[in-house]
Amino acid sequence: MKTYFNSLILPLSIFILCSCTNKPANKEYKLYNGINSQILNIVDSIQLCCEESPFISISFSVCDENNCVIRISEGTVIPAPPMPPAPYRQILITETDWFLGYKKYNDTYLLFMESNNNGYFDKFVEKDSLYFDEEPFIKFNVYDSRERICVNCKSKEKKYFINENDSLVFYDGKCLFDVEY
Repeated sequence: MKTYFNSLILPLSIFILCSCTNKPANKEYKLYNGINSQILNIVDSIQLCCEESPFISISFSVCDENNCVIRISEGTVIPAPPMPPAPYRQILITETDWFLGYKKYNDTYLLFMESNNNGYFDKFVEKDSLYFDEEPFIKFNVYDSRERICVNCKSKEKKYFINENDSLVFYDGKCLFDVEY
């Protein structure tokens, strides 16, 4: 009987020692193909209704004085190029200040934008993995106002707060950019 208890003491003491010294691991989100897995999980949950415009715009914005959000819009290029007739030279999407690059993911083009530089973009996307040419915008005629409108559906936008752990939390409230003056 004493031998039985002695054989249990060693494994039990190792278990107690290990459980007391192990700290919970920080939740690390991997970058897949240069894009944070949280963003890709959200993109995977979106079913594009507009096949004529296979774009998802991902914009890093400030919601209010303290909170930053990621706005994810399907089927549209935000902000939209100017509507014709434009008496001035057409501004290319890649020439605008907000454009940071794009990445093709499955059959969808993910457009990355930042309305202000708050440092969160670099935590979620590797800029070196993005493309900066006009090829998908020309291919899908985004500069033609007739081609920009989806016939079968209306594009939707979702907002996600970036919390203190750099996790994305769905938010359906109003932000300063939603308020109309």
